Amino acid sequence: MKADFSVTAVIPVYNGAAVIRRSIESVLAQTHPVDELIVIDDGSTDATADIVAGYGARVRYILQRNSGVAAARNAGIKHAASSWIAFLDHDDEWIPSKLELQISALQSDPGAALCYSAYWFHRIDGAKQLKHLPLADVWPASRLRNPFPPSVVIARRAELLRLGGFDESLKGASCEDWECFVRFLRAYSAVEVSQPLTHYYELNTSSSRDYRQMLPKTLTIVDKTLVSDLSGIKRALWRRRIKGVLYYRAAISAREYGEPAMTYLMRSLSEWPVPDRRIRTLVLEVRAAVTSGFRAGPGKLPGS
Repeated sequence: MKADFSVTAVIPVYNGAAVIRRSIESVLAQTHPVDELIVIDDGSTDATADIVAGYGARVRYILQRNSGVAAARNAGIKHAASSWIAFLDHDDEWIPSKLELQISALQSDPGAALCYSAYWFHRIDGAKQLKHLPLADVWPASRLRNPFPPSVVIARRAELLRLGGFDESLKGASCEDWECFVRFLRAYSAVEVSQPLTHYYELNTSSSRDYRQMLPKTLTIVDKTLVSDLSGIKRALWRRRIKGVLYYRAAISAREYGEPAMTYLMRSLSEWPVPDRRIRTLVLEVRAAVTSGFRAGPGKLPGS
């Protein structure tokens, strides 16, 4: 029997009137057309609904009360009529050949339940970077960071439903995709496309930049998901290593916002005082803070 590769594109959106045309148009321009395009509006208060309505029957629009992006993605999975779900955040954009190349990769490996690709990362400052985590490096790298953003992923709907989709309790944490993909990759096999097939845009409004809200909730997934398959000393060491990385990222974010960063740096060192590249960077930061006489103020790094 021929495998079913019908595809539903799911775009979750909240107040995305300024950019959602770009994402919708990139879906409609695919060389392998989607069978269905669903926009899940997470309670927008701008003109999102009017813009989506302009596409008529080409886009299925579903409005829900504001519940977070995890709930919006889960609603898309639930309402989809296709066997495969291709996620696209409303501020990102697919390259026209994305689905064609990913479906070809999946057809070459019938056991795979997920395909991801490389992508172009567009920074707020205008810089553009090629991002890709090779499949051979997904483990253990996925314990330390999100292996890829949702906009590069196509996954089989049945497996997403079986795993319970995205954790809606992580609303506002911007780690619900990381948590979901770790569970998925642990349970099912995946394939990759090493060329960039998505444009991922970093925005000032991105929830991933709010480290104060992110850190506490991200810490909750360490035991629940990131080290849940480990035990004993291995689990304890990985727990500390992951927490060290999370506190380090919080310190970097705090510095970017001009807020106190030293507490996060010290906590990172206390969790994982191992002389790797991250720790060498921390030592240089601390040394700079000491030699400057903390001119930036108590608890701050120079330049913060």
